[in-house]
Amino acid sequence: MSHRALDETSCDEESGSGSETSEDGFDDVNSSKRKGSVIGCTPTFLMTEALCGITVALAMVPEAVAFSLSAGLKPKVGLLTTFIISLFTSLVGGRPAMASGATGSIAVLLSPILASHGKEYMFYAIILMGIFEIALGLIGMGNLVRLVPIPVEIGFCNGLALVIAFAQLNSFKMPEEPSAGRLLSDVPEAFSPLVDGKPWVSGQSAIFFGVIVLTAFLVCIFMPKLTERVPAALAAIAVGTAVEWGVVRAIFHSSTTLIGDLGSAGGSFPLPVWFDSQYQMPPLNGTTFGAVVSLAITMTAIGMLESCMTLTVVDEITKSKGNVVQECVGQGVANIVCGAFGGMGGCAMLGQSIINVSSGARGRASMFFCSIFVLFILLLAYPVIDILPVAALTGVMFNVVYRTMVWSSLKLMVVA
Repeated sequence: MSHRALDETSCDEESGSGSETSEDGFDDVNSSKRKGSVIGCTPTFLMTEALCGITVALAMVPEAVAFSLSAGLKPKVGLLTTFIISLFTSLVGGRPAMASGATGSIAVLLSPILASHGKEYMFYAIILMGIFEIALGLIGMGNLVRLVPIPVEIGFCNGLALVIAFAQLNSFKMPEEPSAGRLLSDVPEAFSPLVDGKPWVSGQSAIFFGVIVLTAFLVCIFMPKLTERVPAALAAIAVGTAVEWGVVRAIFHSSTTLIGDLGSAGGSFPLPVWFDSQYQMPPLNGTTFGAVVSLAITMTAIGMLESCMTLTVVDEITKSKGNVVQECVGQGVANIVCGAFGGMGGCAMLGQSIINVSSGARGRASMFFCSIFVLFILLLAYPVIDILPVAALTGVMFNVVYRTMVWSSLKLMVVA
């Protein structure tokens, strides 16, 4: 595949990649201290990791909100999920700098069980998913991804780029909170924005929305040519927000959709679901297991495939090697905790991972900072996030589409 080459740096050499692997398949502790830990890292490295983490968090927040709404859950559930999964995969995962959180591929599977059994059964399904991921990871099932041929990897990247691109069409719709069970069963999820009947943004708002999207996209493209000290995606969000409030609203007295229009991102620190009065957890018996095992198996298969394929792509971009076994175990631990504390489950995210590594992140610290920033948003800073224009983040995601697509494969298709 031909992604843009990214210079690799280490913690001691201003990078966090390239951790060694011990005989048991996990990162060697001493190697992690030498190459991937916070101890001994330079201020420049930590500043880069922190900025990258904040950038990824800003890109993950609106998607987390949208995914939770599409499944019929409150916006805070998506943020809580992103916080938990980002935190635990950054600590015990096998691929430094790879972003994980609430994903559309998992969210799209939740509506049926939410409609038929409720949130409580969803939590058990996610916990069981985590157990399956750990078990399959320990027996080496994740390593089978290494056998996937290059054409399949190219198809994965191109297909995911198209899915991400089609998903951005939802941003051009009027704000609306979808409910569980509203998915169109006879239409592929990627194409649902074209036929779901929701009204498109129109008039002056549509023009300004397109201007902000284009502005943010161009900033992402050209900012690295000017300086690499400031992550391009973060600069794009800042410029897009300035255009929204300084031009669209202040001068033209118009507006575009804000994150707050999709639902407030605020919430509280979670409790285990068994101790939360808003949930009535069913007993752990054969009936409960039978109701959730099918969904858990499906989510495990999709989550492991997406995570391992994303790990492979990040390996290629950073010219380093992640640990598939450790990543599967880390994803499993994250989902167990996620289900236990009221989250919706998730896995690795290729688009946000590319944002992270293309912004300069190489270590675990970037996603650790990301998780802390998401928690900060969830508890305190959600009013600030609520005022960011969705169009700015849409422009950032179109840049992800541009970077994810393997453009050289189009020439091969024509020749073939």
